[in-house]
Amino acid sequence: MIEFLFHLSAMSVMPFWLMMIAFPNVKICNKIIQSPWIIMPPTVCYLMALLPNLATSVLVFQDPTAQSVALLMGKPWGATLFWAYAGAFDLFVGRWIFLDYKKEEISHWWVAPILFICIFFGPLAFTLYGLLKGLFYYKNKLSKDV
Repeated sequence: MIEFLFHLSAMSVMPFWLMMIAFPNVKICNKIIQSPWIIMPPTVCYLMALLPNLATSVLVFQDPTAQSVALLMGKPWGATLFWAYAGAFDLFVGRWIFLDYKKEEISHWWVAPILFICIFFGPLAFTLYGLLKGLFYYKNKLSKDV
């Protein structure tokens, strides 16, 4: 069951990434991505891995150390917990970037590589998008001042 949850948590987010990266202007894709509920599939996998192991998880996080967290992650259910968490978090960040760049009218060609990075490295993608957004803000400010 844990192995199934591990793979399901990853596969359940892929259609949303495909929509955001490959089909950003398709009306139904935009409608789907606007829903915060797209984060639920990996979240359910996370809860299914966590709940049977809640007591162990609570003990680890009462006094966390790198060693205690590494021990938890070394177990299949712990790795699944992390994988589902990362999938949900990265999708949350990617969804925010997607909705924001549309609102800010930044070209998809600039954002698509950042969304691709976000699939596995949400915090890095968030930082890159922040830099990109800052550049566009600065560029727009300069063009309005001239």
